[in-house]
Amino acid sequence: MVHGEDILEEALASTTTHLQSIATDDPNNPLANQAIHALKRPIRKGMPRYYISIYQEEGSCNISLLKLAKLDFNMLQSLHRKEISEISRV
Repeated sequence: MVHGEDILEEALASTTTHLQSIATDDPNNPLANQAIHALKRPIRKGMPRYYISIYQEEGSCNISLLKLAKLDFNMLQSLHRKEISEISRV
């Protein structure tokens, strides 16, 4: 929760309600599985790789954008590994 930010709190409550509605509406809808996952693990805490794989499964995905997302993810992951390695040496 974002305390002290009324508009953000309202947006979070509205989004949560909407996701719960989608999650319980039609269990066969692929969007329902994504809504359930988002409720359990919000994007700020989630794994970007999960969302890349969802986008990859869409028939209308842009291949160039998908390649860029994967490259960006891998480069950032590599940077984090280097930083952790440097910190752990100290």
